[in-house]
Amino acid sequence: MIELLEPDRDVERWVHHLACLLAIESEAAWVTTSKSGFEKILGRRVGASLGGAYIYLPRRQRHLILINRPRLNPNEPRAVELVVAEELIHMRDWIDGDRRRHSKHGYDRIAHRVAEIASASLEEVRNCLVPAQRRPYKWVYACPGCGITVYRKRKGIWSCARCSPTFDRRYVLKVVAELEPASQN
Repeated sequence: MIELLEPDRDVERWVHHLACLLAIESEAAWVTTSKSGFEKILGRRVGASLGGAYIYLPRRQRHLILINRPRLNPNEPRAVELVVAEELIHMRDWIDGDRRRHSKHGYDRIAHRVAEIASASLEEVRNCLVPAQRRPYKWVYACPGCGITVYRKRKGIWSCARCSPTFDRRYVLKVVAELEPASQN
């Protein structure tokens, strides 16, 4: 009994179709398209770059699946189908006792299984998500001991790994520059 927590016709259609193909339609599962709802049920935050996520909740004895629509590629007409297929394959693997994760997303055994079950090419599987936007470097730090410069995306307190393998206040990195948005690498 797979239950959608938010109404989404496209997701619902693919969940029911693919769950029948994988013989998991009778499993207790929640499917959501809300990242914040997924995080609330899970009890922790998840990465913003996820296109989909699967997890088993042992306390509730339920499977939980996220289909993160904002991360799906709008130029890929089969994106919803492919992400739903991938997450349901993770669920099938969990039920079968296979706890392995992805080795390289889009290039591993799971991508081949998604392509097979959805009759899609591996290129379609690899292109179903919008490429993640990386935060640019904003800060330049330098070590007072050896002078090495380190680029960081956020402010913080770190010590130089070259000068000391563990944190050492003598080698705390100092901010030497703040990069302008136009000059970021």
